[in-house]
Amino acid sequence: MKLHLILPCIALFGACFAEAVAKVACVGDSISFGSGLGANDLRYPQVLAQLLGDQFEVKNFGNPGKTAGDFPSQKSIGRWYGDTKEYKDSLDYKADIYICNLGINDTGAWWNPQQFEAGFEALNKGWKQANPKAKLYAWGLLGPDFRGQQNKKAFPGNVFAPEFQFSTRDNGSAANREAAEKLIEKVYRPYGGAFLLLDAYSSPSTHPEWYKDGLHPTAPGAKRIAEITFAKLASTLHIPMPTPKMKADAKSVTISNPGKMAILLDYWSLVSPKTKECYSFRDSTVIPPQGEISISLDPDAEKDENNPTREFIYMTKAKGTDLKLRPAPKGAGRTNGFPILRRSDDKETHTYPPILLYLPIFNTRQL
Repeated sequence: MKLHLILPCIALFGACFAEAVAKVACVGDSISFGSGLGANDLRYPQVLAQLLGDQFEVKNFGNPGKTAGDFPSQKSIGRWYGDTKEYKDSLDYKADIYICNLGINDTGAWWNPQQFEAGFEALNKGWKQANPKAKLYAWGLLGPDFRGQQNKKAFPGNVFAPEFQFSTRDNGSAANREAAEKLIEKVYRPYGGAFLLLDAYSSPSTHPEWYKDGLHPTAPGAKRIAEITFAKLASTLHIPMPTPKMKADAKSVTISNPGKMAILLDYWSLVSPKTKECYSFRDSTVIPPQGEISISLDPDAEKDENNPTREFIYMTKAKGTDLKLRPAPKGAGRTNGFPILRRSDDKETHTYPPILLYLPIFNTRQL
């Protein structure tokens, strides 16, 4: 049995996806630029372009070492992003979407909250003047910084030798991170506030192996940043995505993406057909175009009668990314049946042997 889902054309800034290509500008510092990555490694904007598909054009306007604030003490070395060729090029590009990762280089010894706010606001005003309909996104929680003296806490914390090598000194940025992030939220409040701010910290901060020098992400880290960015865009711009396909037996399940755009699984849940308890995907779980994820029954959970997750399947590591599932409530019953894949916000069900695939009414807010 084949299942077909016809989605209505959803507009972006008044233009149909099928009729116009939306332009995305990734503006920022060395992380957007791709410092620390190999020549053949994809920068996060390149991965984002793959996830978004051919209805979007993504360009990289990163420049290493640049700041959002226009600090007089840094003026002589040209650190303000507003003085760069990349900023001017991003204005000429007149993007529909601007995604900004500036802020990490602002929190050193030169930190000044007034100059930071004024400089950041000037950048945003320039982008809005270039395209008054543009959506402005930014990193509301800045990426992790593992640099610091060995055995001394940095931000969010050292990763110790001999597994990885880092800078031998803390650059002093940790003390001003919280103040910078609060000001980012303030600066972006007129443009949508927290709704358009990305969390570039929480997921990467648990994966120090993604940071070769403690600050700049390696290829897996860049991939994860792209997934987090895609998740924010998909959930706030109401982007129509392909319908996932699923096959399962008694011990495993595979969810695949047959489309040309990525699928954000955060809207979907795996549900027990017997108890109706479910696992909901979360934390920007993304399947790339033509990709898949494999899930297996947890043998340890199956043996433990006190483990509330024993009836469910769990996600194995797929290409360096941990896929997390929301745990079932304690006391969930045992089932020998197949799981059900459904959208967390579903209102309609369809039979899809040997499982049920719930088709969605798209939730326009991020879960």
